[in-house]
Amino acid sequence: MDQGGVRLPSSTVAAVANEFLALGREQPSMPAIDQMKLQKLLFYAHAWHLGYDHGPLFENDFEAWPWGPVVRDVYMQTRAYGRGPVTSNLWEFGRAAGTFDVVTPSGVATPMKPFIRSVWDTLKAYSGIQLSNSTHAQGEPWTIISERLGTSSKPTIPNELIESVFKGKLGVV
Repeated sequence: MDQGGVRLPSSTVAAVANEFLALGREQPSMPAIDQMKLQKLLFYAHAWHLGYDHGPLFENDFEAWPWGPVVRDVYMQTRAYGRGPVTSNLWEFGRAAGTFDVVTPSGVATPMKPFIRSVWDTLKAYSGIQLSNSTHAQGEPWTIISERLGTSSKPTIPNELIESVFKGKLGVV
């Protein structure tokens, strides 16, 4: 996932989610992308984006839910899938024909594709449960927040905390 210090652009959560969903469709032999796996792919992509000093991957916040970090907007769009695979792309509000409307981004901008693919290649073999379990390890941002604040109120996991933890994994202080 090393991006060699190149500053990558930010995206939207729907565009990044749709990129992961497209990659999942290309490799159906990998564990399906259910809503939990999608949430954790988004978390790790956002976390490594911060860790590599690229800034936030998208502007949505992660919240500490009982099963790990969650973007509320993504949950609202994928909850109907339950434990099954997410089969349709996510949408967002954006400009279409000069006015704000609901749009479905096809994926991320070209400069961002190698970064998202590197996260996918690293994590694609894991199930949503396995990725959720990894977010619960000692020292992880979700664990730090859940130990201090609990998860019943679904507190925000600050980007500053995520960035600090993932820079620490890279040996950058």
